[in-house]
Amino acid sequence: MLNQNFCLDKATGFLNLFGLIKAVKAKKLGEQGCIVFFYVENLESLTYERSLECAKIFRSTFDTLVQTLRTGDLEWRLIPARIIDHDFVLIYPGGTGAETEDLAGHLKTQFYANLEKAGFGGQIYNYYILPYREEGKDPAAFLRLLFLSQINSAQGEEEGEFLRSVKSLIVNLSEHICQSYGLLSQAHNLALSDDISGLPNHRAAESILEEKLNKSLEAQEPFSILFIDGDNLKQYNDLSYQRGNLMIRHLAELLAGQLRRDDFLARWFSGDEFLAVLPGADREEAFRIGERLRSVVETATKHWP
Repeated sequence: MLNQNFCLDKATGFLNLFGLIKAVKAKKLGEQGCIVFFYVENLESLTYERSLECAKIFRSTFDTLVQTLRTGDLEWRLIPARIIDHDFVLIYPGGTGAETEDLAGHLKTQFYANLEKAGFGGQIYNYYILPYREEGKDPAAFLRLLFLSQINSAQGEEEGEFLRSVKSLIVNLSEHICQSYGLLSQAHNLALSDDISGLPNHRAAESILEEKLNKSLEAQEPFSILFIDGDNLKQYNDLSYQRGNLMIRHLAELLAGQLRRDDFLARWFSGDEFLAVLPGADREEAFRIGERLRSVVETATKHWP
């Protein structure tokens, strides 16, 4: 698993560049759609602090627009991203040019109104729309499309040696970014995974536990945790550590198969200890789930060697 915070922009909660790559790799962009690039024309007037404030205003504007225009699954199809301090990307998988133009126009109008209210008059934000098709299947190709389109928009039809060099650099940079994402993703997964059980480890559990607990507190919903401790691991380890490890993996698979869709299971530090996070489960529901797990494990392990 890849920690969600790793892929999110801290100021807005939108996807960052790594999050965008992850979305492309997960095929969330579909076969075709449109990309909207929002950018500042009078860039020299924006300090870092003002960029940060503008980003937060853009986020609140986007949230309001989604609530206003909510139709079917539109909210879930839109993919917002913040690539750099003052530039935003809105990806509309499956959206036509006309649909995307209407959406972007509404967003820009409301964004300007909110900037004025916050005392940001004079900022010149603009946008342009770019359709995509096969590029969505390859993260590096998609990044090239993203970066080169911004350069072409800024430079118009001018084509010189310098611009060709910049484009070549962007092509190479796209490849390196994707390779870096892959390596960082692997390292992150190794740090949060338990190689014996195949489950997330205690580091991942602590992060998820805090995240789901905070959501439950905000929603004022019940929240439960199960600590699960198996027995007789030593008997398997006395035969061989391979047998002990196999027992832990089988137990993990058995427990995971009995939990609900939104539940979370991790191996807790070592041995045959596990932790289950049960969002939405009150004390009685948690007890029923725990008793079901105990009964299933007891029945299944009678047939284990």
